Amino acid sequence: MVLRKALFFMLALFLSASVAAETESETGNELRYFFSNMQSFKADFTQQVFGPRQELLQDSSGHVIVQRPGKFRWDYDKPFQQHIAADGEKLWLFDVDLEQVSIKHQSATMANSPASLLSDASQLDKQFDVLKVLHQGRDWFELIPKQSDSGFETLFIFLKEGLLSQMELKDSFGQFTRLRFENVQLNKHFSAETFRLKIPEGVDVIDETVAQ
Repeated sequence: MVLRKALFFMLALFLSASVAAETESETGNELRYFFSNMQSFKADFTQQVFGPRQELLQDSSGHVIVQRPGKFRWDYDKPFQQHIAADGEKLWLFDVDLEQVSIKHQSATMANSPASLLSDASQLDKQFDVLKVLHQGRDWFELIPKQSDSGFETLFIFLKEGLLSQMELKDSFGQFTRLRFENVQLNKHFSAETFRLKIPEGVDVIDETVAQ
């Protein structure tokens, strides 16, 4: 749950048509330029989740592909294989060890996570303060929710040479997620099949998109 919470929040940033493009503030111009000019994003990632006492809860790695509008693929390779794919309508979650695939409506899944707060770009400045701050000795962007019931406290974003390099998310339960990106590629084209999960034979499928 922690892992998916941070994931959906980050993906909403990517999938927004032009994050904060309408704001009058000049504080986050570099951040706005990156997101507003990004049509697709591909990278290798490492992800760490820490508990309230700074204890390491999860340490994972893999690769991600995002393409507007509304498509993404997030593959965890280590320590366990998990695959999350979305084609703009459906979202697949495949746990390889459990041999189980869950299929959900993408809009409902995103709406039940902090991602919904950023999926509408025009709402960003109404719900967040965007600041440029000194964090870990470098300039970062900090996004602070204006409402206390958002489910998270703050999000830090670091751009290196104009590209997304790191994200750090602290939720309201004191848990902290750090994402680092390498080998970033922007605006390449990916086929529709990239974002549809192929389900192996013999895997248990829970399809919530089928009317009962």
